[in-house]
Amino acid sequence: MFSREKCYEIRFISQTPIKFFAQGVVRFSCSRIIVLIMALLLSPISTFAESSPPAKLQKVTALYGARSGASWPMWMAKDGGYYRKQGLDVELVFGVHPAPIAAVISGQAAMTPAGADPALLSVSKDPSLVLLGSYLNKGSFALVAAKNTTQINQLAGKRIGVGRVGDPPYHFTLSLLRKHGINPKDIQWLSVGVDAAARAASLHTGQIDATLVTAPSYFRLEAAGFPVLAVLSDYDDIYVSTYYLFRRDTSLNNRIVAEAFIKAHAEAIKRFYDDKAFAMQVMMKYGGAKDMEDAGRVYNLFAKSRMFESIPYVLRGSVEAVIERQLQEQPYLKDFDFSKAVDNSLVDRLVKEGFFERVFGPAMREEQQKKQALSYGR
Repeated sequence: MFSREKCYEIRFISQTPIKFFAQGVVRFSCSRIIVLIMALLLSPISTFAESSPPAKLQKVTALYGARSGASWPMWMAKDGGYYRKQGLDVELVFGVHPAPIAAVISGQAAMTPAGADPALLSVSKDPSLVLLGSYLNKGSFALVAAKNTTQINQLAGKRIGVGRVGDPPYHFTLSLLRKHGINPKDIQWLSVGVDAAARAASLHTGQIDATLVTAPSYFRLEAAGFPVLAVLSDYDDIYVSTYYLFRRDTSLNNRIVAEAFIKAHAEAIKRFYDDKAFAMQVMMKYGGAKDMEDAGRVYNLFAKSRMFESIPYVLRGSVEAVIERQLQEQPYLKDFDFSKAVDNSLVDRLVKEGFFERVFGPAMREEQQKKQALSYGR
């Protein structure tokens, strides 16, 4: 208890969040101390609560389906401390398609970054799911073939390796084949492994005639004499998008978790562009590259093309591209109302609050306006 008969000294130093006192000693009576303490606790001037990490982290699980650059923001958010900064204790789990989406549906995972095709097909069939953003619309995929193949149109009737029919590489390969007049029904689709390294190994052994692989696997194949028939980043209308897939009840009833993921990944992407050494280290740790030389080449590819989106809207062109390439097999998509499944409102709010400008700098304003105009629902 304070004694009213005594006077107390309160020492202020320049690093305290109390902005209106200089360093020094101030003398107060007990009654004035009590008033001052109450004022400081209630005052909006204090920034301590805003700058300090949350006292208790919320434990959640997130699944990723690729040991490639598409998962880079998740790895960096984990190892860079950005999940924790946003109040999340995230367990990252690798799972083969369709395990990540199934985990979100069942509630075992809070979120997964899903490829555009399986994500849109999933939300069109399951109203419990929703897409809240997209941090990637380009990809490092290349279509690599056996050494006796020089053109895509030679692949008719050949064996093409995928992780499994329906996964993102399968859909991207469909788009390439159709552009070159090949009916996907004329292809022998073989499931040959869960990642690019496994598909590359199958091409080496002659088990398949072609496959779509990411960097750095396609760098090594090319160096070994296997021809690169196409690189997806050269095709502006083949969107290699990665969407944030959540359960709808999470976006409605626990929106702070969804917001924390998007904020953490934005900060991780900023770190990616600013810190090549850390990005390479993280890729090596999670199995995205075999050595630092590979990691460096992949980093340069992503950084040069600015593959990671600073403003993570689901883009209108991306949704339309998926509908177009899926329409033959899924004709119901033509009439499906995706406005019920794509929700850009959270990213809209963060833009309005200036979050992305604070992370990436005021020069981001023009990019924000551009992406906002191109976002789904505009």
